[in-house]
Amino acid sequence: MMCCICRRDARGWGFAPELIGIRAPAVKQCSQRCQDITGKFKGMIDPNKHETNALAAAGISGGAFVEEIGKTDLASWTEQEWATLVDVIVTSFQDFLRQAYADDPPI
Repeated sequence: MMCCICRRDARGWGFAPELIGIRAPAVKQCSQRCQDITGKFKGMIDPNKHETNALAAAGISGGAFVEEIGKTDLASWTEQEWATLVDVIVTSFQDFLRQAYADDPPI
């Protein structure tokens, strides 16, 4: 199961919003930090500003990686180049989202 905040592997942390009077499904987290952020949610369906901005940041990071290796023909990429691109994008998304929620938690 994935952490509902940063999408990393959930590791023993959880949040049951009904216990504090919030109607939302129970979720899992990877750490106390992500659990604290989750506790500030009141439920979410559509992407919020932080998620939208995290996607944009991830796209910029992915684009920078493509420019760095100088190969625009994706069919010519090695397996390692693909894996690195995915890692760059996912890590950028997670880092941005975690920092955004830490700086501006949902009310």
